[in-house]
Amino acid sequence: MNTTRETRWTRLLAAVLAVCLVLPLIGCKAGGEVPPAPDQAVLEPQPVTETERLKRLCKVWGYVKYTHPVFLLGERDWDEELLELIPQVRELETDQEVNELLHEWFVSLGEIDYGTTKPVALWAEASKEDRLVITDTSWTRDAACLGEDLAGDLGQLGEIPDVRRTAAPVRFDRNSLFQVTYPIFSKEQSYPDMDYSDSGYRLLGLFRMWNALEYYFPYHDLLERDWDDCLDELIPAMLEGDDQPSYGVTLMALSAGLHDNHAAIATGHQLEMALYGLAAASSGSAGPIPVTEAEGKLVVSGTAEDCPLEPGDVILRVNGADVEEVAQQMKPYLPCARDEMFLSRYADYILAMMWGGQEAEVTVLRDGREETFVCGIVSGGSALEPYLLLEGNIGLINPEAIRDEHYGPAMELFRETDGLVIDLRQYNFYALDGLSSYFTTEHAPVFLNASPSGAVPGTYVKTVKSDGYRPEDAQRGVYHYDKPVVVLVNEHTQSAGESAAWTIGKGEKVVLMGQNTSGAFSRVAWLPLPGNLEVQFTAARAELDDGSQLQRVGITPDIPVSRTIQGIKEGRDELMEAAIAYIRTGK
Repeated sequence: MNTTRETRWTRLLAAVLAVCLVLPLIGCKAGGEVPPAPDQAVLEPQPVTETERLKRLCKVWGYVKYTHPVFLLGERDWDEELLELIPQVRELETDQEVNELLHEWFVSLGEIDYGTTKPVALWAEASKEDRLVITDTSWTRDAACLGEDLAGDLGQLGEIPDVRRTAAPVRFDRNSLFQVTYPIFSKEQSYPDMDYSDSGYRLLGLFRMWNALEYYFPYHDLLERDWDDCLDELIPAMLEGDDQPSYGVTLMALSAGLHDNHAAIATGHQLEMALYGLAAASSGSAGPIPVTEAEGKLVVSGTAEDCPLEPGDVILRVNGADVEEVAQQMKPYLPCARDEMFLSRYADYILAMMWGGQEAEVTVLRDGREETFVCGIVSGGSALEPYLLLEGNIGLINPEAIRDEHYGPAMELFRETDGLVIDLRQYNFYALDGLSSYFTTEHAPVFLNASPSGAVPGTYVKTVKSDGYRPEDAQRGVYHYDKPVVVLVNEHTQSAGESAAWTIGKGEKVVLMGQNTSGAFSRVAWLPLPGNLEVQFTAARAELDDGSQLQRVGITPDIPVSRTIQGIKEGRDELMEAAIAYIRTGK
C-alpha cells in the first residue's frame, strides 16, 4: 500500500479516536450542578468541574451576545469579551465564583438601551398561534442556578426592538424562493491564522457554533439528544486537542448531531476532506470513480476504457481499508438525516477519502468472487441536455441543466407528447416551482414555513407558502398539460428539489416515483468559524401543507422503486424504466 496514503488515513483515524476518548457523558443541566434537597443547608459553595464552569460561560455569553444592545449595535467585540473571560473562568473553582464573575462582566457592558422602542413587525403582528418557541431560555431566570444577581441581569434582556443590525452578530434577510426570513452572520470573524493549540480560540469556535445553532437552528425538537449534552462532551475535546484535525473533527461532531442534510463544515465551498489533510481525488464533490448505493452496498455505477472496474462491482476495500468499517467510523462526524441513507449520501466522499491519490488498490465482489485491481481516476461524464424527447413520444426534463429560459420552449415541445418525466434525482440549482403552473389548476398552499422572529432568539413566526396555476400565467404561454407526469425522486432530491417535487406533485396527473427525498428543505445559513472554516445548516422551518414533517423524513413517493445491484450491472436505469412503463400503461 502507498505509505503516504496509509499515513494520511492513520493520522485522520488518530484524530477521530482522540476526540472519541474525551467524549464521556458527564450529564447536563442548565446550570451544571444539582440543587440541594429542600431540607439540606448549603454551608459553602461546592467546587464544579472545569467543563461545567465553561459550559455556563458559553450559555451566558451566547445569550447576552444575541440580546444585549452593546453587541447588537456593534459597540463591543463579542469575541474579545469571551476570550478575556475564558482564562478567568478556568481559574475559578465554584459555581458561585463563576456567577459573580459573569455578573461583574454583565454590569461592565452598561445600560440596556437599544436606541429605539419600535417593535419587530414580523413578531409584533403575528398571532399567538403563529408564534413558535424552539429554544427554552427558562434557565436565564433560574436564580437557584445562576444566583440572584446574574439571573436578574439576564432578566433585563427581554424582547428586542427593531434595531439597525448592520454591526450585529446576526441580521436577517428575506428569501423569495422559499418565502422565509433567515439569519446572516456576516460580522463574525474567521481568524484564518488561528493557532490551533490556543484553547481560547478553540473554545471560541465551539461556543460560537453551539450558540448560533441553539438560537437559529429551527429543529431542536427533532434532535436525538439534549443539545446541552454536546457541550459536556465537546468542551473536553477542545481542551484536549492542540491541532487542526482535532479542532475540525470536534466541530464536525457538533454538526453531525443536527442530523441535517444541509449541514456541513467547510472552508469556502470545499468539502471537509480538504480541511483534515485528506487529498480529494478529483475536483468538486465527485469521487475518483462513479459509485452509488444499492441494496446497502457501495456499487460501481460507471467506468472508463482504462478502468478495470465494471458497473455492478461491489466495493469491499480500498487500499486495505474496509468500506463498511470506514463508514461506521465516520458516522459520528458527518450529518445525515436517516441512518439508512448514510452510505448513499456519502458514497463519493467516503471513496475519495479512502482513495487518497491518483491510484488505489480496490477489492470488489464480482459475480460472487473477490477480485483486486489497481485503479486510476475516471474522468467525469458528459453534460446533460436541459430537455429532450425520448423514444415513444415522451418528454424528459433534466433539472440539473434546465434554466428559466428553457421552460417555455420545453413545454411547447412537449405539448403533444404522451407523457413527461422530470428527473429530480439530479440537483436543480434553479427553482422548478414555476413548472407547477402547467400541471395544477389553482394557486394553493404547499408549505407551512417558520422564520426566525428577530425579536426573541430561538422563536419563529409561521407563514404559508402557496404555489400553482394563476390565471395570469396564461399570458406567458402556460397551458394545462393533461398527460401523465412522473417525477423521479430519491435521497439526493434535496431542498429546492423537494420544493419542486411537492409543488409539481400537486398536479392531478402527476406521480412521484422512486425513494424518499433527502428531508432538508428551506433556506440555508452560513456561519463563519475561527480557522477560516464555515458551518452551513437549515435556517428556517418548513412542513408540508398537510402538516406532516419534512425535515429528516423527506417526501414519500407515490410509487416506490429502488435500484438494484443487478440492474446497475446490466447498465439499466430501473427508475427511468419504471417511469416510462407507467406513462405507457398507467401502472
